[in-house]
Amino acid sequence: MKTVILHYHIYKNSGTSFERVLDESFGALHERFDGPYPFFTIDQDQVDRIIRRRTQAVAFSSHQTLMPQPTAVDYRVIAALFLRHPILRIGSIYRFKRQADDGTTTSALAQQHDFAGWIAKCFEIPQELPQISNGQSRHLGGVYGRTPAMKRAPQMMIYDLSTARRNLANVEMLGRTEHFEADIRRFAEIAPRFGLELKIPQQTRHNTTQDIDRPVADRVEDLLKTLSPAERQRLLAANAQDLELYDYGNWLIERGAPA
Repeated sequence: MKTVILHYHIYKNSGTSFERVLDESFGALHERFDGPYPFFTIDQDQVDRIIRRRTQAVAFSSHQTLMPQPTAVDYRVIAALFLRHPILRIGSIYRFKRQADDGTTTSALAQQHDFAGWIAKCFEIPQELPQISNGQSRHLGGVYGRTPAMKRAPQMMIYDLSTARRNLANVEMLGRTEHFEADIRRFAEIAPRFGLELKIPQQTRHNTTQDIDRPVADRVEDLLKTLSPAERQRLLAANAQDLELYDYGNWLIERGAPA
């Protein structure tokens, strides 16, 4: 049975760095695919067609395909995915969009405001709320052939956390942005179980926007202390699902869940 790695590239979660690992390991047999617009979603049947038609490819990366992975009787998909502490991820989105000048409202607001002001604006504008609320739960909360269940509340986005947890538990190569180097080395130990080999490049970090050497708790606190007490609690509440999912991902890794 053919085995391929499918990398679910969650925005601002070390995806570019991991794609370089896949490039180093598989060269032209690593393929990236996304639709022409950022709001596209590529469902499991479409991914199945891509895997079947790109017969030589060993690894695939996409921002726009969601869990769960496609299933087949003649190939096996090994899911690879990185989680990130949601507050650090939001801070990274802010810094990236502040520099991007990409014509989006998110970028314009980031250029006009400091972090606290940007957060306040994202809470005010319904279309911007997904930027700062439970974005990873959305990415993991899908079911086969359907987009994730969603509810828009006044102060947060709400997704199907139970489904997100089930999908997360089925990720064979699960990593965390905050522990990128250690996790890709763990991936390199997992890969041979499936007849694959991962090669770790000398330079492992790309497209980073934050000091990665300080403790996670300190970096989270540095962001939160720029907010008023009320805004701090509002942001944490708006990411309760992502915080729970991040803790669950850490638990899965620490217990050494079998692939």
